[in-house]
Amino acid sequence: MVFEGALKVFLIGCGGGFLNELLHWWNLRDKSELPEYARSLKYWIITVLMIPVGGAMAWFYFGQKANAILALHVGLSTPLILQKLIVSIPEPGAVRGRCHYPSVRSFFKW
Repeated sequence: MVFEGALKVFLIGCGGGFLNELLHWWNLRDKSELPEYARSLKYWIITVLMIPVGGAMAWFYFGQKANAILALHVGLSTPLILQKLIVSIPEPGAVRGRCHYPSVRSFFKW
């Protein structure tokens, strides 16, 4: 199905970004308690921002006209690509994987 209009393309991409966040929480369903970062305002701000980032990337790719599944895929993959980029950056002065406080990096390590 092909959608026309910048807003429609953007919203479908946002749907992909939302699916990414939904998958994140689905992966946490079996944990006995929520991660520390889930109580952080910074986490929720990043979460809310990642959804429209997916929408914006779909719009950047396709502009005014896009196949719905491709726009959804771009919106879904954008936060995942950003996650991999951020996690792969070495931590300055710290041992990798030993972060004991909620951080942007710990948000992306799910």
